Amino acid sequence: MIRKNEPLGKAMYEFAKDGSACAIYDPETPRFWYNYLWNELGYCAQVSQTGHGRSYYLNEKADMCMLNRDAARYIYLRDEQSGSCWNIGCGPLGEPVENYRCTHAIGHTQIESEKDGIRAAWCIFVPTDLYGECWTLCLENTGDSPRLLSVFPTVSFSLDGFSHPRYYEMYRSIETDFDVQLNGIYCRSEHPFAPHKRYNGYLASSEPVFAWDGDLTAFCGSLSTQTETDASASARYQRPERLVSGKNCGNSDGALFIPGAVLQHKLTLLPGERREIRLVFGVAETPEEARTSAVRFTSVGQSDALYRAEEHYREKYAALSVHTPDSKINHIMNLWVRKQVDFCIVGKKGVRDNLQIAVALLNYRPEKAMAEILECLRHQFRDGRAVLTWYPYDDTRYSDQPFWIIWAVCELIKETGDLTILDLPIAWQDGGEAAVLEHVKAAVRRLLDDRGRNGLVRILFADWNDALNIPPEEEAESVMLSEQFCLALHELERLMHRIGDENYASFCRRTCEEMKHAINSTAWDGGWYCRALAKTENIGSKDSSGSKIYLNAQTWAVLGGLVPEERLPAVLRAVDGMERDFGYPLNDPPYMEYDPMAGRMSGMLPGLFENGGVYCHASAFKILMDCRLGRGDDALRTLKKIMPDSSLNPSAQSGAEPYVFTNCYSTHPKYYGRSYQSWTTGTSAWCLRGLCEGILGVKRDYDGLRIEPAFPSDWDGAELTRRFRGDVYHIVYRRTGEAGLTVDGQKTAGSLIPGARDGAVHQVEVTF
Repeated sequence: MIRKNEPLGKAMYEFAKDGSACAIYDPETPRFWYNYLWNELGYCAQVSQTGHGRSYYLNEKADMCMLNRDAARYIYLRDEQSGSCWNIGCGPLGEPVENYRCTHAIGHTQIESEKDGIRAAWCIFVPTDLYGECWTLCLENTGDSPRLLSVFPTVSFSLDGFSHPRYYEMYRSIETDFDVQLNGIYCRSEHPFAPHKRYNGYLASSEPVFAWDGDLTAFCGSLSTQTETDASASARYQRPERLVSGKNCGNSDGALFIPGAVLQHKLTLLPGERREIRLVFGVAETPEEARTSAVRFTSVGQSDALYRAEEHYREKYAALSVHTPDSKINHIMNLWVRKQVDFCIVGKKGVRDNLQIAVALLNYRPEKAMAEILECLRHQFRDGRAVLTWYPYDDTRYSDQPFWIIWAVCELIKETGDLTILDLPIAWQDGGEAAVLEHVKAAVRRLLDDRGRNGLVRILFADWNDALNIPPEEEAESVMLSEQFCLALHELERLMHRIGDENYASFCRRTCEEMKHAINSTAWDGGWYCRALAKTENIGSKDSSGSKIYLNAQTWAVLGGLVPEERLPAVLRAVDGMERDFGYPLNDPPYMEYDPMAGRMSGMLPGLFENGGVYCHASAFKILMDCRLGRGDDALRTLKKIMPDSSLNPSAQSGAEPYVFTNCYSTHPKYYGRSYQSWTTGTSAWCLRGLCEGILGVKRDYDGLRIEPAFPSDWDGAELTRRFRGDVYHIVYRRTGEAGLTVDGQKTAGSLIPGARDGAVHQVEVTF
């Protein structure tokens, strides 16, 4: 549907009142601002503010099919009388347009603009039941004379993304044809090593096709292609030769090198007339499936599919909502952060990453979170270790995977209250199967067997910090992981009491105390905790040759419950002294030159990524640390620093989208404040937990929900609604001058709300 834009001055973007959409008013954002649209079938479309982006299908076994090469998804318009050419979203031609607006919404993206009396709108969404995406293109003639237009929807085909032998590249195995029944171009693959049948792509239209090109060289021209080192080729889209020269498509089919789909439509628009073109871009097992999908989703019922897609997102995220005195927090920490956490499950396939994401997902999609936790266990070996990622497959010995397994299973049992989950048989990565509890105990044994000379867990290739590698010393020990192990042992002890295994509970308690003693005896540096211990030198010590202090070793000392009371003020002074305008650096100061004792992180420029950059994921750990200590003001300040478009680091400087979290901000003076990537970062999961479980203090526990907020001093109230074990809890926070907790009007002693399991809505009031 085409809308007229309201005059909005120079604002680059604004949120809808309910925060469910972000309207962008300038196509020249600091970098591409993306939306991700996907369904539970495994199809995903990445859409930028210009409309381009990657589209791919990832099945349940994580077999990737990248549909389009070079993220090519474009619509070109050409006035056949004047020869003027443009894109609705400006790129890639770069021709200016008027009244541009891109609306990234929870369930769709719509790009609108005007050019020479033609108003155009392009809506992209992913239906819940299609292995593909739908486009609706609306064109309107706002002038007083007829207009003849050519419209060129354009995509590339890759159909690659899986492992295959050398010289079996997909481009050697695909060809395109115009399919009359499809009313579009079908790209067929015959790859002998394709892991499933859905390595075929297509672009189909609702309107008559005047001409087409299945060979992008024919459309773009030989001067708009480039040859890669493997003799393959790719197209460039800034000035397609047939488009800018006024030529029609050449009805070319393609094989080898640059297959794609260009469908040329010729339309005459009378004054005031509107026309709509509906297209489907996707993957299929057969031409018959593509034809059936095309007929179904190019029909006038496409709007119903869009409505269902939007409702699907809202229903997924309806189990949790917050309302605070801060409108920016409300906009980002409701639908957008829940969508971002949800997407990380789609975008990541790693044990460490997905277990962290799944624990945050427990707050509003517990069934999905449980499935993901059990999936991660399937990628654990019988000796307790686990793969780093299963797509792409990487079993490098990172030492921290077992910790996340123990922690996530304990959180799952707290959320569901279902102890029978511990008996579920789950396969091992290397064959056979065992109960969930045996997977957990194998993780404990792995961490114990990996202890080094000081009794701490060895770091091996790396721990949570992928870039902290200590290659000179195989026996180097990770202080951070050892602190995390203390938390895991404490939580597992509580769980063992629940199932009546007192012997193992006692074992966990003894082992935890031994680990705490070892850390405090060997890793305390006088003012803070070292990050790693090695014979040559300790990492993150006041005597270290490079960086002196690491944030994670301090925050996890508190979260692991091992800091003696007399040391806590020093730890907090050390942490607070690391504060920057937009968060807390991972280490301080950054390494100024390569240090083999720190490995990869020290090989980066100072202030970039893990080398002294503000790693937002680590800053989010600090939020939970602050909340554990009742430092609500500090927790809120940290959250607001690392949130997108913060007051001291707006999106115009950082480059990051204003609606989702990013992984890192640079402190390097030549890249100051700028970020690198967003969407697929665990920052989103930990910030969601930081607000809901930390600041607002709604924590799952075995007997129910605990309400233990770290409420900021300048908030007078807030609200949180959360589903838990089939019930709904509407929690209202009020500053009344009297502390108390009531449930359905009845005062409750302590912080625990026992799970009712009656399917009702329960009113909870928390007063201060």
